[in-house]
Amino acid sequence: MRFKAVAAAAVFAAGLAGASQAAEISEQGARDLLGNLTFFLPDDMVKSGFIAVKPASGHYEVTYDLQKLFDKLNVSDFSISGLKPLTALATPQDSGLWNIEGSNAIDVTGRGKTAGGPDVEFRYALASSSMKGVFDPALHYVRSMDLKGSGISFTTKTTDKDNGVQTNDATADSLSYTLSSADSGEPGKLDLKLEGSLQALNNKISSDDMTLGEVKIGAIDVNASATKLPLKALNEILSFVSAHKETKTLSDSERAEIKALLLKAMPIAGSFEEAVSLKDLSISTLFGDGGLQKMDYSFKVAGPTDAMNADFGLSAEKLTLASGLVPADYVAFIPDSAEMKVQLPGLNFSALMDVFQQTDLGNPVSEQAMGDKLQQAMFPDGMITINFPKISAVSGLYDVEASGSMRGELGESDRVEMNMTVLARDLDKTIAAVQEAAKTKEDLGQLSLGLLMAKGFAKTDTDGRSRWDVSIADDKTVTVNGQVIK
Repeated sequence: MRFKAVAAAAVFAAGLAGASQAAEISEQGARDLLGNLTFFLPDDMVKSGFIAVKPASGHYEVTYDLQKLFDKLNVSDFSISGLKPLTALATPQDSGLWNIEGSNAIDVTGRGKTAGGPDVEFRYALASSSMKGVFDPALHYVRSMDLKGSGISFTTKTTDKDNGVQTNDATADSLSYTLSSADSGEPGKLDLKLEGSLQALNNKISSDDMTLGEVKIGAIDVNASATKLPLKALNEILSFVSAHKETKTLSDSERAEIKALLLKAMPIAGSFEEAVSLKDLSISTLFGDGGLQKMDYSFKVAGPTDAMNADFGLSAEKLTLASGLVPADYVAFIPDSAEMKVQLPGLNFSALMDVFQQTDLGNPVSEQAMGDKLQQAMFPDGMITINFPKISAVSGLYDVEASGSMRGELGESDRVEMNMTVLARDLDKTIAAVQEAAKTKEDLGQLSLGLLMAKGFAKTDTDGRSRWDVSIADDKTVTVNGQVIK
C-alpha cells in the first residue's frame, strides 16, 4: 500500500522541480512542467500524450490519461475499460515549495485471453480518494503527504474448460497514508516517517459456486521511519540515468561519474525501522477455521556504519485453530501467545562500501566472485553470529522462554557453537498434560520421556521457574547446567 503511494507521489513530484522557479502561472510554465514530468519516460510513451499540463485558476492542472497509454501499447488480446483521466493540481509557492492536491475515483475493468490458456477478467475500484502534500524542488521529493481512500475492491476471475471459474474477491473499507519529514542536520538529507492503515480487509477465494477459503483482517497498521536519507544524491543518480537513457555503453569518464554518484549516496540511510500490526485475523477453509487476535512484525537496522545491528521481531496473540486443521488432542497445546526476537549484530556496511569503491565498473566480475568479496568484507573471519534476545510461548499448559546466541561458520552448517538459557514455569503441569494426551496419541510418549529427562537436569530459579543453561561446542559436545551430555 505505502509503496504504491510513494511511487505515485515520486512520479508526480519528479517533474515539478523544473517549473518551480516562480509562483506565476503561465503557458511556458505548463510546458516546462510537462517536459519535466516526461523527462524520464521513453519517447514513444511521451508521444502518446497520456500526460497533459495546463494553467488553470492559479494552478497547473496535470492530467494522466492512462487509456491513451494503453491504446499506444496496442495489445490485441487484452481490453480494458473505465480508465478515466486522473487529475492533480500543482501550485507553486513564493517560498519555493509546491502544494500538490487531487481527488479521484477509479473503476477499471480488464478482459483478456491467452493462447491455449484461460480467460482472465479483473476489476479494480476505488470509490473516492484524496491527496494533499508539499513538494520540495531542492530535494526533488515530497516533504509531506496525506492520502486517503475508501470503498476499495479488487476482483480477478479466470475461466477455462478444465478448472471452471476461479474467483478472488477482495474488499477494504478504507486506507490512509501519511508521510512527514524533517531535515536530518546534514545537507541534502532527510529523516522520514511513514504511517499507513488499511481497514476491514476481506479476501474470498471461490471455485465455481463454492467458497474455498476466506481471509478477514480487521486492520493492518504500518509504521516506518528512516534517518539521513541522501535524497539529493539519489536524485543526482536518477538524473544521470535519465540523461544517459539512450546510451548503450558508458565511457570511462561516465563510469567514473556514476560510481562517484553511487558512493556519494552511501549509506542509503543512517537507520531504518518498520513495524506492521495485523488485528482480528480470521481464516475460513474447507478443512476448518482459525485466527489470531493480533500479530506484530518489526524490523530495525541501526548503529554505526561499521557495526550495525539488524533486529527482527514477530509476535502473535490468541491463536485459534479448529480441529479440522489440528488434531483435537493437540488443540490444547496451541499457544495463546508467542514471541520471537532475532538479531544479527555487528554488520559492517562500511566494508561493503569499500568493496564497491575498489570495483572496476568497466570490468565487472561474476556474481559468484562479487558475492564472495562481499561476504569476506562483511564477515572477515568467516563466522556469523545470531542472537536470540527472546523466544517464548505461553498457553494454559505451559510457559516457556529462551534466550541466547549462536555462532557458526558460513557454508559449514555442522560447525556451530550455541549458548542458550531456557526457562519453564509450572513444568509438572506441562508434563502431566503431555502424559494425559499420550494415552491416545502414542507419538507424544517420546515427548513425555524427554520432558522427564529434562526435569532431572533442571535448576530452580528464585521465581520458581525451571532453568537450563545449554551450551553446544563446535565439537558437538552438549553441556546442560554444567553437566556434559553424552
